[in-house]
Amino acid sequence: MNRFSGYIEGYYGRMLSWGERRLLCDRLGSLSLNTYVYAPKEDPFHRVRWRAPYQATWAKEFLSFTRHASKKNVRVVPCVAPGLSFDYTSRADYSALLEKFSFFAGLGCRAVGLLMDDIPPVVPKKSRNTFSSLGQAHGLLLQCLLADIRKRRSGVTMWFCPTIYTDQLAPEGIENCAYLKDLCASIPGDVQVMWTGPSVISKKLDRVSIGPVSRMFKGNIVIWDNLYANDYCPSRLFAGPYTGRSRNVYDVAQGMLINPTGMPHTDSLLLGILAAFNEKKSSTTGWREAARESGVDKKFPSVAQFFLPPNTPNRREAPTKQAIARYRKALHHLVWEWKSPLQREWYPFLYTLDADLSLLEKPRSTPETQAWIEKKYPPVLSAILCGGKRPGR
Repeated sequence: MNRFSGYIEGYYGRMLSWGERRLLCDRLGSLSLNTYVYAPKEDPFHRVRWRAPYQATWAKEFLSFTRHASKKNVRVVPCVAPGLSFDYTSRADYSALLEKFSFFAGLGCRAVGLLMDDIPPVVPKKSRNTFSSLGQAHGLLLQCLLADIRKRRSGVTMWFCPTIYTDQLAPEGIENCAYLKDLCASIPGDVQVMWTGPSVISKKLDRVSIGPVSRMFKGNIVIWDNLYANDYCPSRLFAGPYTGRSRNVYDVAQGMLINPTGMPHTDSLLLGILAAFNEKKSSTTGWREAARESGVDKKFPSVAQFFLPPNTPNRREAPTKQAIARYRKALHHLVWEWKSPLQREWYPFLYTLDADLSLLEKPRSTPETQAWIEKKYPPVLSAILCGGKRPGR
């Protein structure tokens, strides 16, 4: 089976340049990864201003990008996310959405994606007399879009991210979720459904955890893996082994894509980790090989525990003075002596970790420490660290 495997540009807060996208396509191709999903939340014409057409200059850049990707055997799946304001009863809104997808198909894209994530899971008021549920509205919308797109460009396929895109958003169980049941009843049988797993950031992805939703959608599931995404906590960096994932997930899913950080050199490293997973290497071996290939400094393993993915069990004990000294010695090298494009992306995370560890060593009561804290930390936090009162409840 030709699995979908690769990269989702689907995060908040960051936007890649065309040169960075080409760099990532080069990386995908070199690793035999085959898919790039274009869905940046910060592209206004993708989400907030989805009705507005892309400008000619953008279209020229996008076409150049897709041709570059094609040379690397990478399919580009451009997506539109109209859910914040889409009117399911408006001919004008439907026409605008159809034109946007037809635009992408006209540029040679053989697959397009409709994203309805991160919106209220109910039918908008003005559409409630027309549709019994949001799931029905989405399924029927997909039927119409796919049929009309194929009238213009035969062979185009569709991907879809539903409003309920994880078990976590269906506390009653996905089998009992009215949205998903109604969506299943009307969605075209060849639409690929994007799913994050048991949680938005899933601790485990395997045949068992994905099996129920795969059965609901007849196996048309592509995993949207947020393990390394940090847009919900941009002061943190996740760059550890690809843990909690089993290759038997491919028994029930059509593919596995990572939605990472938006830092191109970091994401190149993470793609190497995904490729190692596909090659049936252990998570530890995969990380070591990808880190070596991406030029991660040899001192980094000394502090790697601070950058493990969020599915890693937390350590509760405070570090000893000796451990802090070791960490800070490694960080001195990583911050000031290691120089590379990857280090420049990691600099703020490494520097902040060194400051936090340094704080554990300093006596809080001295004027010198308080001046240091006021320089390193924002006003409210520095006031607390210097012994001031915490905000009232």
